[in-house]
Amino acid sequence: MAYASDPSIRACHRSVEDLMDMDMSPLRPQNYLFCCELKANKDYHFKVDNNQNEHQLSLRTVSLGAGAKDELHIVEEAMNYEGSPIKETLATLKMSVQPTVSLGGFEITAPVVVRLKCGSGSVHISGQHLVAVEEDAESDEEEEEDVKLLSISGKRSAPGSGSKVPQKEVKLAADDDNDNDDDDEEAEEKAPVKKGQESSPKQEKTPKTPKGRSSVEDIKAKMQASIEKSGSLPKVETKFINYVKNCFWMTDQEAIRDLWQWRKSL
Repeated sequence: MAYASDPSIRACHRSVEDLMDMDMSPLRPQNYLFCCELKANKDYHFKVDNNQNEHQLSLRTVSLGAGAKDELHIVEEAMNYEGSPIKETLATLKMSVQPTVSLGGFEITAPVVVRLKCGSGSVHISGQHLVAVEEDAESDEEEEEDVKLLSISGKRSAPGSGSKVPQKEVKLAADDDNDNDDDDEEAEEKAPVKKGQESSPKQEKTPKTPKGRSSVEDIKAKMQASIEKSGSLPKVETKFINYVKNCFWMTDQEAIRDLWQWRKSL
């Protein structure tokens, strides 16, 4: 990679991925830190000697240096990747008005020439130097599989189908709650039969109903005490029902509706 020899133009690159994993595949895209400095009448040239790989600059920020004058600075791209001269304004800066401009990852392909159209500088440009390398057949197959997986997940999360998935989940959750309620009711019906058949020492272990189950009036009293202590109860019906089931082991739907009507009257 060749750069301008003038000392007023500097370019620095630091390999980010070399610090992360030395065993990584050399075929992965390489990512480097990029920065350069512009001054009056001094262009910055970004060229590459290796034509096998594609090189891009992802420009993030353009900012004035600490000693820059309070005058208008215009940064422009002077040559495109085809080598044709152009005049594309990238940023307009002024120390008292706008000393820094964010380009948000503006990507340009090498070769690139950036210069100060007006202003004495200095102006600093920072971003990333991206190197896209060619992948072998095996990695291409893996990439195709990844693309297929992404396309499948994208279809599942499409706007038209996104609203259907939560409804199915809610329906399944409601079915599970109903099954649990049926199991609890069957357990309550079978419990007295087992109590009569088993001896008295084992009767303490037979009830399947939770020990913490409370009556409606007891639950109301505990909720009233909770309101006086913490000052709030769930205001949404679904959350209130879950609160009653989880905190008081209540599965009687009629009792839960009674508690909800009582909650709304508070």
